[in-house]
Amino acid sequence: MKYAILGDIHSNLEALTAVLAKAREEGVEKYICTGDIVGYNANPRECLETIRDLQPEVIVRGNHDDYAASDLDLAGFNPQAASVVNWTRNHLTREERQWLSRLPLDRTLDARTTIVHATLDMPGRWGYIFDKLSAAASFTYQFTPVCFFGHTHIPGIFDKFGSVRENGFQEVTFEPGHKYMINVGSVGQPRDGDPRAAFIVFDPDEKRIVLHRVEYDIATAQKKILKVGLPERCAHRLAIGR
Repeated sequence: MKYAILGDIHSNLEALTAVLAKAREEGVEKYICTGDIVGYNANPRECLETIRDLQPEVIVRGNHDDYAASDLDLAGFNPQAASVVNWTRNHLTREERQWLSRLPLDRTLDARTTIVHATLDMPGRWGYIFDKLSAAASFTYQFTPVCFFGHTHIPGIFDKFGSVRENGFQEVTFEPGHKYMINVGSVGQPRDGDPRAAFIVFDPDEKRIVLHRVEYDIATAQKKILKVGLPERCAHRLAIGR
């Protein structure tokens, strides 16, 4: 059984379409989503519909999903970020927003795998895991050998009992007795300097993960962002992966 684990899609339909095509090539049978289906880009409804049609084994709620689903005041937000949230709210149906609001913050898939968007210690506070120190609190709340997460848009592996690969990875086979937190990177807005969409193929029986990077039509995604009046920075950053 192979799983595609993807997250931080952020309304980027071009990236999502390319990732799903690659997943099919890799023989993926099931899907897991680490959250943030919406935000930043111009196709929130289409991406939401695509993910729902996949009937993933697990979908957890990301911070942008949470903001888009709620009517919370955005007074403390960066003005550009607030404008994206408001635009997204206005382009989702009431049913879609309710569906996002009902997604769990974290979920244990089985005795081997946990899924969360941000951190396990306080998943609704939207903290970031950038290094082993910030991963330590989550390890305390991790009761499975593997936890997949997102939020930083930067692929990486944190091993409580071993090496740390904070700057990405390619293929890893899990060692017995270790505990891993794995950032799956971002489909729709990578921030590690590589503009290609990122996702992971996970084979739980072989205890192996492979990180895939996928080329997609960035120019079309950028044009859509500018056409609907979202901030120019959302378009420009796609080309540089920042």
